[in-house]
Amino acid sequence: MNLLAIPWIKAVLRSRLYPVAFQWITTTVFVMLLISMLFGPNNAGQNFGMALTWTVWWPLLPLSFVLFGRFWCAICPFAWVTDWVQKAVGVRLSVPLMLRRYSPWMIAGTFVLVTYLDEAWQFNSDARKTGYLLLAVLAAVSFFGAFFEQRTFCRYVCFIGAFAANYSRAGILELRAAADRCRDCPTQGCYRGTRYASGCPIFLYAPNVDDSGTCELCANCVKNCQRDAIRISIRKPAAELWSIRQPQLVDAVLATIVAGVVLIEQVEMLSGWNHLIVATGTMLHLDPYVSFPLVYGALLAMFIAVPLLGLVLASFGSQALSGSVSVAALRQNFSFFGYAVIPLALAGHLAHGFDRLLTWSRTVPFALAAMAGWFPGDTRAAWLPRPAVLWIEVAILALGAAVSLYVGFRLAQRHARRAAWAAYAPHCLLLLFLLAANLYIVVAMMRQF
Repeated sequence: MNLLAIPWIKAVLRSRLYPVAFQWITTTVFVMLLISMLFGPNNAGQNFGMALTWTVWWPLLPLSFVLFGRFWCAICPFAWVTDWVQKAVGVRLSVPLMLRRYSPWMIAGTFVLVTYLDEAWQFNSDARKTGYLLLAVLAAVSFFGAFFEQRTFCRYVCFIGAFAANYSRAGILELRAAADRCRDCPTQGCYRGTRYASGCPIFLYAPNVDDSGTCELCANCVKNCQRDAIRISIRKPAAELWSIRQPQLVDAVLATIVAGVVLIEQVEMLSGWNHLIVATGTMLHLDPYVSFPLVYGALLAMFIAVPLLGLVLASFGSQALSGSVSVAALRQNFSFFGYAVIPLALAGHLAHGFDRLLTWSRTVPFALAAMAGWFPGDTRAAWLPRPAVLWIEVAILALGAAVSLYVGFRLAQRHARRAAWAAYAPHCLLLLFLLAANLYIVVAMMRQF
């Protein structure tokens, strides 16, 4: 179904107010949140900016990529800042070759670093630290907007891209161009721009777009294309994952990184977390409290390494059972089947996010009231009883695992047609192991209540 066939949707996307009107709203909210974090109460529970950011926006962000692709990237306040800085003082240098070549790996590293800082320095419980982090990101956005062309930061630097791309590939929305209508296009307006709008801010040529991992749905190509070659369609969830044309190693690595990060964030909620910190510190001969950043760093590395090593072993087993083992074949198998991990990693991320959303988001109005000096009597943070929330998490994980198992089988049919089941079996075991690890943590949380 082509959504651009619906007149009002097409009119909205071709309007000069899209996505600017949304950017005005998100930028205004961002400024309010930043002021709240920098000048409001430092206690996260009494700070409106912290409550809205960590219990509403952050948990809902992964779901937005599934339902609307990278629409958030189109309306992100940092995109608006980039555009205005560029108009004011932009030098518009070309993107450095090193950044274009290695940006996915740099994004992966930045995502791990932010995850590490979040826990090691308690960003999510300290309003000032979160405010300083946002100021640092804002400074980086302004720098890239001032010196480099288009939205270089959004395309090649932003750490949210570590999961935004893969989650959008698993989503239900896609933008594509009809190649037959584009073939003789004299202007290439979608890329170069026209009098209607500037060219693609993230350097995409619409006929070459064959996955949803990069397109930000800014609709500049919709405005610029005079041949109606662009379509925005609703599709089957996760269909892109098993039909990916050019699997990338970094996408598979990012999927395992996210799976590991979600696992450790779930474990942090268990009563045994402190015992794990103490045990790790003892093993490393470190004081677990004085050297907590080092101890946590070691644990984070371990949790990330487990799914990553698991995928390596599953790929080796898959190739061995298929009768062909080589470095090139192992790399290809790893890259292909890494996409099967994405739905389960996404489910774990959503389950953890819904835990925050359903058990803490009622603090948002209370935090706003507290900043105004009013402390209401009923300050219950949860919308639902804790056991009900945990059962919702179980359902999300089960659905994610089912999708991952199906994607894995479809990939096996493509990757090893003659021995599909043999190629699939080791990856099936890996996915079941990751599901079991997630469910074990959820069950352990159930026993705490």
